[in-house]
Amino acid sequence: MVKINLIPQEYIDRLNRKVIIAKAVLAGVAVAAVLVLVSGWHFSRVKRMESRLAEREAEMKVLKKDVERVKAIEAEIAEVQRYLDAINRISRNRMIYTRFMQDVTSELPASMWFNNMNTTLKDTTLSMTIALMSRSPYDLAYWINHLEKDPRYADVALGAVAISEAEGARTYSAPITLKYVYK
Repeated sequence: MVKINLIPQEYIDRLNRKVIIAKAVLAGVAVAAVLVLVSGWHFSRVKRMESRLAEREAEMKVLKKDVERVKAIEAEIAEVQRYLDAINRISRNRMIYTRFMQDVTSELPASMWFNNMNTTLKDTTLSMTIALMSRSPYDLAYWINHLEKDPRYADVALGAVAISEAEGARTYSAPITLKYVYK
């Protein structure tokens, strides 16, 4: 069987050109459609982000006022706390001498007394030198031992003990230096 092509070649070439042009136009339209879709997606995404940003900025303005109020309240609290700390320091050191005298005399034997006392206060530590008098060397030793064991007292040091005799009774006198920590 023999085939004879009765359609001229130019006509076929023209049809092929039209098909190529149609394919190119279709590809261009497809690319343009994809570009429009991607651009629309990016545009809507930008708009959503802008609206969220506007919402967050409005929320931030409201919260900024709250933050300023919190800072003002914290400043007031700090001022009140400084005031209370000052009152506590004044009150704490105000009672240190009374408390010291109660603590130091609570264990003082009946045969002992103070002849002289010099004190120096630094923060909550009371440094002192005491001229102590005693009728009994055992009471003197007991009281020094008590001071050395008590955690409220530190650096207890006994000076030279002098013995004097009057009317048949001996009196022992000694200087003592120590530190009293107020708790």
